[in-house]
Amino acid sequence: MDMKLLFVCPTHNRVFESADFKILENRGVIRDEAGNKTLDAKVALDEPCPFCGRKHIYHASELICPVAGTNNIETQKGES
Repeated sequence: MDMKLLFVCPTHNRVFESADFKILENRGVIRDEAGNKTLDAKVALDEPCPFCGRKHIYHASELICPVAGTNNIETQKGES
């Protein structure tokens, strides 16, 4: 089973999920002054965005948490 992440198209502000991505510039987990941990890396789509056709690159902090969900945001299944 592939791991899917949630992405937001920056052009159309629409959410989609995809397993077609790669991790770039992975600098590992960092801590802020309050002790919170975040991943310092970028995530690049391997396949074009289903809404605008571009291959976006996101900082890991820009991705939506799949555990928290999208609440009332419409999600499209990305092709995998």
